[in-house]
Order: sequence, then C-alpha cells, then structure tokens
Amino acid sequence: MLRNGLFYDPFSSSILVSAFALSPLQDVDYAHKLFDQIPKPNIYTWNALIRAYSSSQVPIRSLLIFIRMLYRCEEVLPNKFTYPFVIKAAAELLDMRVGEVLHGMAIKTSLGSDVFILNSLINFYSSCKCLDSAYRILLNIPERDVVSWNSMITGFAQGDRPDEALKLFHEMQGENLRPDKVTMMSVLTACTKKLDLDTGRWVHSYIKRNGIKENLNLNNALLDMYTKCGSLKDAQKLFDKMPEKDIVSWTTMLVGYAKSGDYITARKHFDTMPNQDIAAWNALISAYEQSGNPKEALAIFNELQVSNKAKPDNVTLGLGFVSDKDVK
Repeated sequence: MLRNGLFYDPFSSSILVSAFALSPLQDVDYAHKLFDQIPKPNIYTWNALIRAYSSSQVPIRSLLIFIRMLYRCEEVLPNKFTYPFVIKAAAELLDMRVGEVLHGMAIKTSLGSDVFILNSLINFYSSCKCLDSAYRILLNIPERDVVSWNSMITGFAQGDRPDEALKLFHEMQGENLRPDKVTMMSVLTACTKKLDLDTGRWVHSYIKRNGIKENLNLNNALLDMYTKCGSLKDAQKLFDKMPEKDIVSWTTMLVGYAKSGDYITARKHFDTMPNQDIAAWNALISAYEQSGNPKEALAIFNELQVSNKAKPDNVTLGLGFVSDKDVK
C-alpha cells in the first residue's frame, strides 16, 4: 500500500486500521502506529481506534484519542458511532465526571436522542451506581430496544435492587420485546440476590418454553442460582445435562455441596474435575474453613502443596493462615 500510494487514500487506510484494531487478530498498538501516519484520518478511522481502546485494558486511551480528535480535527466531528464507545470507556473507568461531560456533549450536538448513545449512558450510569439517573434515561427513550431494557435490568440486578430488576423484566414483556440470553442472566442474578428459588425455577421454565438457546454462561448462571438458593437437586440435574462445562460449572457445584455440609459429594466433584486450578482448591479449602472444619482445610492445603497440580496464591495462603490459627 505504501509503494502504490494506497496508504494515503483515506478510505484504504481506514480499512487497514480497522482491520488491526477490530479484527480477531487484534493488534491495537500497531493500528495506533498506522493511524499516526495517516495525514487526514476520516471519522471511520477515528471511531475504529476509539472503539478498540474502549474494550482494551487501557480504556483511558479511548478518551485521549477522542480529545485529540476534538482539538486537532475541525473538519471531522464526533458522530453517533463515536459517543457510545467513549461513554463505554468512561464506564470502564467509573469516571462519573467524564461521563456527565460526554452526556452533555451528545445533547449539545443534537445526538441526545440516539438510542445507541442512550443505551450506552444507561450502562454508564448503572456502572457508576447512579441507578436513578440510568432509569430516567430509560423512561425518556422514545423506542426502547432489547439492549435498553437489558442494560437497566442488569444495572438493577447488579446494584442490589433485584425487585426492580424483576419488575422491569415483566414490563419488558408487556412491550412485546423478546428477551435474550443477556436478559435471562440478569434476571437470574436478581433471583439469586433475593434467594428466590420459586422465581428462579419459573425463569428456568420460561427459558425452555420460549426457546431461548441455552449456552455455557446461561447454564452457569442457572447453576449459581440453584446452589445459592439451596436446591442442589435442581443444580445436579442441570449439571448432568449440560453439554459443555467449564471450571466455573465444576467449582459452583463443589462450593454448593461443601457449603451444605455434604463434603463427600463436594470432594467427589473436585476429584472428577478435568482441571483442578487454584480457584477450585481455594473453593474447597474455604468451604471447609468457613464451615468450622479447620483441620480438614489444612489437610487439603497440605495436599495442594504435595500434589504440585496448582500454585498457591495469596488467597490460598490467607486461607491456610486462618485455618492454622483456628486449629491452634
């Protein structure tokens, strides 16, 4: 592209930058280096880099690119695709002040009624625990989509307002919108927070009745709900039917049985796990320690050291110290 002069064509260079910034073979640093060599990046190129950084380990760079865009490009202005990603970066940083400024900018540029921007603002205010502000935005969206409802239901569920999350779920159904896997996971989180087994079972049957395709994350959410609500029978039945299981699935069952006092079944699950990572060892040690069995907890801690199957971390050492103290 350099030899043929294509790199300096705004359209061609934007495709190249977005390929490195957003593709599965992502290399945001290389995309940034390419971006810095483009004389006049178009709005698509700016947005690609802002979007990539908003989902990276350094979301503040998304905001820095946005500021650079504002100060150095008079002919290129943020559009409705720019704001959702910089607002997402502010949410990742939990920076209330920056998010409010971005909200005001969107309104001033006549983009304050765009559903994508409003959805991102619901997520931002929910992440910053300003749930009332998020809810006001939801009420003011003229045509709410599934993402609008999901963002608010998730905000209420994770923000310790499970009753309001469940209420919104029923209101969502009244608007003839079809819930998806994200909706159901948030609703299950609300049931778990309330320790509401009956509603949790109803949600499980709702998923089956409405043909919502179950995946690993959704099944893990169901397992978590059943174990924390005290129905290991339902949890085991689901676990046995799951076509795919990961370390979270196994650990959830292990912890559920251990906390119920059924250490034999808990140990059985632990021994049959395909991969006993340090989180699983910690879960088993913690379960014994918290149930008033420090000697057993220390025995498993010593077994971990001898087995060399996983390397103890700070959590493990803390549990071992507490158990040793209790024994003494």
